[in-house]
Amino acid sequence: MGSTFLGDRIIIMMLTGLVSSRTVLALALLLLFPLIGIAAERVVFEARKIVTMDPSIPEARYVVVEDGRILSVANSLAQLDAWLDNQDYRIDSQFSEKVLLPGLIDPHLHPLMAAVLLPTSFITPEDWNLPTGKFPGVRTAENYQRRLRELISDNKSSEPFITWGYHQLWHGDLDRQLLDEIEPNRAVIVWHRSFHEIIMNTAAMRFLDLDNETVFAEIISAPGIDPSHANYAAGHLSETALSVALARLQPVILAPDHLNTGMKIIQKMLRENGVTTIADMATGLFASFNIEAALIKQTFEREDSPVRVMLVPNVKPMVGQMGSATAVLEFLDQMQSSQTGSKVFLNNRVKLLADGAFFSQYMRMNPPGYSDGHEGKWLTEPAELESLARPFWNAGIHIHTHVNGDEGLDAVLNTLEILQLEKPRPNHRFTLEHFGYSTIAQAQRLHTLGAQVSAQPNYVYVLSDNYAQNGLGYDRASQIVRLGTLERQGTIVALHSDLTMAPADPLFLAWIAANRLTMEGTLMGPNERLSREKALRAITIEAAYIIGLEDEIGSISAGKKADFAVLEQDPYEIDVTRLKDIPIWGVVFEGIPYAAADESIEQ
Repeated sequence: MGSTFLGDRIIIMMLTGLVSSRTVLALALLLLFPLIGIAAERVVFEARKIVTMDPSIPEARYVVVEDGRILSVANSLAQLDAWLDNQDYRIDSQFSEKVLLPGLIDPHLHPLMAAVLLPTSFITPEDWNLPTGKFPGVRTAENYQRRLRELISDNKSSEPFITWGYHQLWHGDLDRQLLDEIEPNRAVIVWHRSFHEIIMNTAAMRFLDLDNETVFAEIISAPGIDPSHANYAAGHLSETALSVALARLQPVILAPDHLNTGMKIIQKMLRENGVTTIADMATGLFASFNIEAALIKQTFEREDSPVRVMLVPNVKPMVGQMGSATAVLEFLDQMQSSQTGSKVFLNNRVKLLADGAFFSQYMRMNPPGYSDGHEGKWLTEPAELESLARPFWNAGIHIHTHVNGDEGLDAVLNTLEILQLEKPRPNHRFTLEHFGYSTIAQAQRLHTLGAQVSAQPNYVYVLSDNYAQNGLGYDRASQIVRLGTLERQGTIVALHSDLTMAPADPLFLAWIAANRLTMEGTLMGPNERLSREKALRAITIEAAYIIGLEDEIGSISAGKKADFAVLEQDPYEIDVTRLKDIPIWGVVFEGIPYAAADESIEQ
């Protein structure tokens, strides 16, 4: 690459704001020194303690890094003689009083969903502490409506007003009529805390061309949409019908300024929380796979981005668009074989969805069902789920399936069992995503079938108190996200945020899993707590295993990527009730330190 070309690129990136000043300086230096003949620097990072997550060498003091990879770990410099004698190297002691963990992993979140929602107005039952500010929880209908009126009044944009976080169990019933009373003129869209449903006022329905009842009925009768998931009078779209709103909202929610702000918030959140790897567990949620992949690459496939992103395609809509699973498989094979970037990539995985959202109580529940008599919803009926999964299973693809209720779990495990009988796969790594409610028998069955679990522990924190009173009863509500049983039987477990269903904060998720305290301070299901060790493994090495990257990341071991979370305290020394409070300096990504304090957000 010639210096003239590189100089042009630097100018372009400076003008477009795509790189930080630090990166501009680094690139400028490249203009002064030829690329050819420059050897990778060998660096020895010193720390008060290095938690390796490698049982052979569980702790260390030093780690040698070169060209983004770990060469060796040791407890003394003398143990590194093989790598340092007669070699040029530098000792970096900036972390000598800090603790290094493997770079933390969030194996299930949605960058586009988060980028859409994070710049909107939050009114949620729980407190949120975001890089953009603090948003205190609101837990009554009166306070919700008051806060909604205030935010609409304060927001002077001509675009539709979008707020996220409404939940009927705290905020009372809400429909089109009530929203019209609150705001009759401006389009208002209330996004449910689950993300799986929205409520619109009449102006919003007019904005989306959904205000004609006959046209509305035709639209929600399209293939792939369950008409029962829509209510014209209430201005309500949920689950499969939500796709109608997503498509029509694209010019607003995928507008460059809106997305750029959201992506900056995500990047800041990840760095503050020690995260170096994420999986987009449903690429193609808002738009086509190609569009979403391009938007994610624009943000994360940059030199100054200390995060890698695995794309896991949401294949049900892709099968509908392309006509067959065979066509999807061919497309994904082409996409994977043509990968050029190192930070945004595919990895032989797909996403399926079984039943409805846990936050909406749309999960499918076996008897006794829900205490108020309502039924959950299927995102994919059991027979269709089996037929949809089969071609991907037969092609050797690793399948991740969203499942929340015990009836939904039965359907998913039945699918796994049938497919395994038809075509045995000894290392199938079939993954249950979320794992809302299960029975002991189901936990044992999933282990026998060789399934693994990527769990959403925030259900316990936010929902279990309320669900004990509404819908499930105390006994089942205390057992949601059953993880202690999984640990005792030796099942692989990861913890994920499903951002924005929870903050992308792995230590917070580990704290929930290890303590099972609700936001009201109630201890729920103490026998289902994870041990401290298992909780920390669930955000490092077992999270890496869940997404098939255990040979590359998840532990601080020779040959792996030099990714570290830099902590101010030792998670093994403090009381387990304080895991979520550990300050994080930032991250080291492939050998390069990135301080959280260096990342700023301009809105």
